[in-house]
Amino acid sequence: MNEYKNEFKIKSMARVLEVSRSGYYGWLKQEPSHRETKNVFLKENVTRVFKESKHRYGSPRIYKQLKSEGISCGRHRIAYLMRESGIVARKKRKYKKSVTTRHDRSFAVNVLNRQFHYNKPDQAWVSDVSYFWTRSGWLHLAIVMDLFSRRIIGWSMGAHVDKNLTREAFNMAIINRNLKCPFIHHSDQGAEYTNKEYQNILKNHDIISSMSRSGNCYDNAVAESFFKTIKVELTKRQKFNTIEEARAAIFEYIEIFYNRKRFHSTLGYISPAEYERSRGAN
Repeated sequence: MNEYKNEFKIKSMARVLEVSRSGYYGWLKQEPSHRETKNVFLKENVTRVFKESKHRYGSPRIYKQLKSEGISCGRHRIAYLMRESGIVARKKRKYKKSVTTRHDRSFAVNVLNRQFHYNKPDQAWVSDVSYFWTRSGWLHLAIVMDLFSRRIIGWSMGAHVDKNLTREAFNMAIINRNLKCPFIHHSDQGAEYTNKEYQNILKNHDIISSMSRSGNCYDNAVAESFFKTIKVELTKRQKFNTIEEARAAIFEYIEIFYNRKRFHSTLGYISPAEYERSRGAN
């Protein structure tokens, strides 16, 4: 009745529905229940966190964010309120990975061997390259990740996949970290990693080179997972007109959001930067 009060007279609706007008007016005077009040409060905060994450967070991360802010709630309740409000996080989609032909046959064995968890920083790094479409052409991104904290410690962007792209990402990682060699550097067998210049850089830093077995995507699963995440959370609903737009968005995602804010399930739902601080790595 309240929903249609501007379209029909209360008296007419009461007669059709066989209820009393006094009962309707009594219902209007009722105070909302504690649960209803709490749901309104939670919906407001769920919407806020969802917008702050730029529509990237689903119920698990929204729940963790609210808990970290001292807001009492349950994960299933958050999921229910999201469904009721029509809030849906960006979903994963399949993508085709960019692959380059190997030119140098002196590639390394798989030393990492799918050991993706380490208790100290700079014990194992993983590297990979992927691409992003813009209306002005392709933009490629090379990254270096520390498996200890899943932090992106080096990255580089360019119009082409070549040894300069991966070398710039590696050099950034070297500058950003206090190295305690030797440690493992893992990548696929792309020419941008197997070339002599890149391998010589690893040798000069006493870094152990490790490479995925041919055709086996699981050997570098953590780096692959990062690219799946950034493609879901950054590019699914955002189309780039220019390469410059894509560069700016990727920079913001990596340095502002992913490294410093994004809750990582592997790290117990804290950000890579917070994980390093909590372990005394900074």
